[in-house]
Amino acid sequence: MLGRLGGRMFSRLRSTTAGLVIALAVAGTTLAQVELTFTFWGGTFERDAVNQTLETFNSLHPNIHVTGQHIPNAGYNEKISTMAAGGTLPDAGYMDSSMALRWATDGLIKDLTTQFASDPMAADRLENMWYRWDNGTKTIGTAAAVESMILYYNRDLFDAAGIDYPPEFASEAWTWDEFVDIAKQLTVDRQGNNAASPDFDPDNIDVFGIAFPTWWAGWLPFVYSNGGQLASDDGTELLINRPEAVEALQALQDLIYVHHVAPTPAQSQSLPAADIMMQLGKVAMSVDGHWRTLAMSQLGFNWSFGVLPMHQRPATLIWGGVTVILEGTEHPDEAFELINFLSDPTQSALFTRGLWMPLQRIYYTDEAKAAEWLDAIPGVYPPESRGVLLDYTLNHTPRQPPVFWLKNLDQIWTDAVNPAMSLLWTGEASAQEAMDQAVRDSEGLMQGRW
Repeated sequence: MLGRLGGRMFSRLRSTTAGLVIALAVAGTTLAQVELTFTFWGGTFERDAVNQTLETFNSLHPNIHVTGQHIPNAGYNEKISTMAAGGTLPDAGYMDSSMALRWATDGLIKDLTTQFASDPMAADRLENMWYRWDNGTKTIGTAAAVESMILYYNRDLFDAAGIDYPPEFASEAWTWDEFVDIAKQLTVDRQGNNAASPDFDPDNIDVFGIAFPTWWAGWLPFVYSNGGQLASDDGTELLINRPEAVEALQALQDLIYVHHVAPTPAQSQSLPAADIMMQLGKVAMSVDGHWRTLAMSQLGFNWSFGVLPMHQRPATLIWGGVTVILEGTEHPDEAFELINFLSDPTQSALFTRGLWMPLQRIYYTDEAKAAEWLDAIPGVYPPESRGVLLDYTLNHTPRQPPVFWLKNLDQIWTDAVNPAMSLLWTGEASAQEAMDQAVRDSEGLMQGRW
């Protein structure tokens, strides 16, 4: 009896065990995870925010697991090149634009034209943010997010001088002459004289009216505003020595050496960063990227931002480092899902904390979507954000910066443009002399468009 009962129990146990094994096998098939690796750069906040976003992605996509690999900005390209040589490239990641476009032409980066064409929602991005090659017929995608150049300012310094704040809307942008006049009123020497006073001492400045970066994003918006450009549209000729570009660059040099409202390069090297100088009340205005909002919102002083001053027309520029999918990935569909998730403002603190701007047009045209971004965290974005970040970005970015389309740009910067700009900023040459040198040095470097 016990034997028959034991036999039946064993039979049932064996049947149950077999069913459990089958169920686990099926479950294993259902829940089998695709493994992706994503590389990225960035400071501490960006690193932590990206990792948090990847954790969120993993929790919402049980069939996909992404491992993030943070690589410091310095040496990022070298690290990626080493990974390529060792056959350990990620599935997707940030990439320097010149490297990405070069690798795309070599077949190492995926062409995402088909993926975006079949996903209209993902494709609804600002036109100037697309990286294309092969005469515009192929795309590696867009930047990870948008960045723009704007004018930060210290409200208290404006209030003390009795001067209206910089305009919020491009339609009201200061002319260059208006801007220079205001910068003079805000530049004060150690005796309390402003730069408009005949008693002003330019060798003993206490507060500068304006600070601006001397790399390309600090001067190219003003060249565009004056109708100039860096290179011809076909990428075969450097145009930086044409009158429109030279006039804009000379106006910037004059801020330093004629009007004495901006620090010299030597002074800038010995002073704190412009945002800290503004916090200390030693700089009234600063040209900088939108990403500076993250830091400004945490410095605890009365600040805001406006649109840049203009020459012929209001203009800024937008750009951003590209996020790519590597050709060698075994999971292109999942990688495409990942890069779209990372660009979703509802999923990442990078947007609401003031480091990134959205790619999607709807955030610039729909007030409800704009509010999701700009009003999510009180105290991050100032009230002027609607005009400065929405209208200005959408309607006053006349050209793509050359990082999106100009071949051999790294060498053009290094061998031709940057040496000439160094002469300009140190006052060793006029804008015309310096840019003529840049054009001479660019001979043999101009290779067209990607």
